[in-house]
Amino acid sequence: MFWQELTTGIYPWDIHDEGIETILDNLQNLSGNNAAYMLALMHHEKRPLHANYYPHNPVRKRYIAEDSRCYFTIHEESYRHSRIKPLGSDREFLQGTDWLELFVNGLRRRGMKTGAEISHTPLDSERGLREFSDCLQRDVYGNTPKFGEYDIMTNQQLCWNSPDARDYVCAIAADLASHYDLDMIQTCSLPFNPGRLDYHSLLGVTLGGCFCKNCEREARRQGLDWDAIVRTVRGLADMVSQANIDAREDLLCLRQGDSSHTSFLIEYPELYQWLCFRARSFTAYLDQLCQTIHAANPRTEFRLNTCWKEGEMYGINLREAGKVVDSIRMMDYSEQTGDRDRVYNKDKWLMNVRRMVGEDKTIIAGIAPRHLATPELIKLGIRRVALAGADGLSFGFYDGACYENLRAIHEGMEEMGITLRK
Repeated sequence: MFWQELTTGIYPWDIHDEGIETILDNLQNLSGNNAAYMLALMHHEKRPLHANYYPHNPVRKRYIAEDSRCYFTIHEESYRHSRIKPLGSDREFLQGTDWLELFVNGLRRRGMKTGAEISHTPLDSERGLREFSDCLQRDVYGNTPKFGEYDIMTNQQLCWNSPDARDYVCAIAADLASHYDLDMIQTCSLPFNPGRLDYHSLLGVTLGGCFCKNCEREARRQGLDWDAIVRTVRGLADMVSQANIDAREDLLCLRQGDSSHTSFLIEYPELYQWLCFRARSFTAYLDQLCQTIHAANPRTEFRLNTCWKEGEMYGINLREAGKVVDSIRMMDYSEQTGDRDRVYNKDKWLMNVRRMVGEDKTIIAGIAPRHLATPELIKLGIRRVALAGADGLSFGFYDGACYENLRAIHEGMEEMGITLRK
């Protein structure tokens, strides 16, 4: 069995703290990587994610990343047509070094494949509401909604019907593709806000986005009855959030009834139209981003990393998105939960993705050798995705993986007879 790559994400502070050569020694000698990518633009987040402390960082116990900063040289000419400009690091120990160049050079010396990621939020929260509020997602009440577990990302979720937002991310991608020797650029853009799916697995999406002026303008251009869509979604959002007495009584009937998702989509065609509209919008953004990357460097692959379960609630139609991206990375981190049943069943999601994108589309499966993951669960996860036809593996992430779990990745691939292509 041949896989195209074994890759993982590296952060610039990892490189500062451990040194690029130490990191690459560990990736090649312990897990057996032939590829890695660096978070060229990273969102506000605590690292290592889920665990209290790093397992092998020699400098610090943990790190709080800055809010949407770049860790490569920002070439100003790449942004001359972009209203939004990227920001570099404010941290003294990260300034003055092109971490992406250092990263790429280190990998190339060892014959490894290189990549870069534009992470969840390209725009920082401070400038989001202050300068670029017209580029942000809005819920049906006009607010900037929270994004599930990423509650800190409330004032910076870009709307993918905003020309300025799309041009900004495309400018970043063009900068990366034009100035760095990259085999792959990966986007992890937050798609459309999913609302509160814990309220109701379908109707909770009405508390999400987007209903901004950019969406209204694009919907009307497509011939949709935007006013009817807003009325319908607002009414359902009122019910789900119990906005008034009447809405609370409607919710009581909903909870005591047995209506299916299909019945709601038939009863409220405007809801279905809105869900489809969001998916078309996100696909159009991906298409523009892919074309921008290929125009800047035809050999640089564009990879969609925002591949989540219930993607339809986030505005993702993988059947259509798969037509405009080069490859897909699945964000399945079941191993980190310590739940063997979840790991055993991770092939089901992969098969759903394969059905939607086709046999010829490259799918890079995900595993997580961090938090509650064990060597047994890691090997099981590799077995399940290998038998389900994955084309490669990407683990999340090096910084939170103990050495024992890194070794388990290599051992799991060996046990399955997996060989990495040169």
